[in-house]
Amino acid sequence: MDTNNNETRTRPRWFGPALIALVLLLVAVAGVTIRNLTAPDEVQAPTTPAATTAPTQGEAEAAAPASGEDFAWDCQAQLSTDTSSVADEAPEVQDWVAAGYSVVPSSPEFGGCERRDSGLRVGYAHSEAGALMAAATYAMALDPSVSEEAAKDSEVAIAEGPNRDRLEEKAQRIRDGLEEAKGGLAASSATLIGYSQDHYTDEAASYQLIYDLPSESGLTQTIAGQVDLVWEDGDWKLDPASGTSMITGDQHQGQPYVEWGPKS
Repeated sequence: MDTNNNETRTRPRWFGPALIALVLLLVAVAGVTIRNLTAPDEVQAPTTPAATTAPTQGEAEAAAPASGEDFAWDCQAQLSTDTSSVADEAPEVQDWVAAGYSVVPSSPEFGGCERRDSGLRVGYAHSEAGALMAAATYAMALDPSVSEEAAKDSEVAIAEGPNRDRLEEKAQRIRDGLEEAKGGLAASSATLIGYSQDHYTDEAASYQLIYDLPSESGLTQTIAGQVDLVWEDGDWKLDPASGTSMITGDQHQGQPYVEWGPKS
């Protein structure tokens, strides 16, 4: 999980070019004013307006915003705008990085591009691939009960509502030692092997994440974790299953899934 202090926004990309243009304009105006004051008797020859120069492709790209989206994090503007479906084909992952109880996907194309103090990665592309990346990350690395830094992740990674409020209260009791944490040991032994997409819209998404998990008998069992998300305040956030559980899990019943994970 991750924390909070990385929420400081960087200046917009147009800030530097706009400031330079303003300075050049002021210098040009000052030069014309000084020339007129120092040579009042000179006959001014008629001038023709300077031809406007069309911006180069690079200048146009620098001036134009990368997306019309109002993202939660500045880095999201640099993520891929590819809207290809992941229902039948898994997105490429550059790295699987240690976070929370296991390893989670990290991609310069789809997110998470913002790393919180707790280690949680947020900031995902507004696409199927971005939602899937967020689901796989939150399933293993979002736990506000482990530390005060992780507690701050609730506001940026869990959808607002009464379920989040109750989860925060439960996490506080665990941090205070008033309630026992459950599931961490099992999660640390789980290996992601695939997923299936239940549904996707621009506002909500749902995935079944398939994990291999060693049983007490030494055999490997396959489980499916249900992860629901909503697009809220410019990023994908976990939509909790209830006020006591962020996601739900059950024995995998053999339904087909797309192979995807650190070993695929």
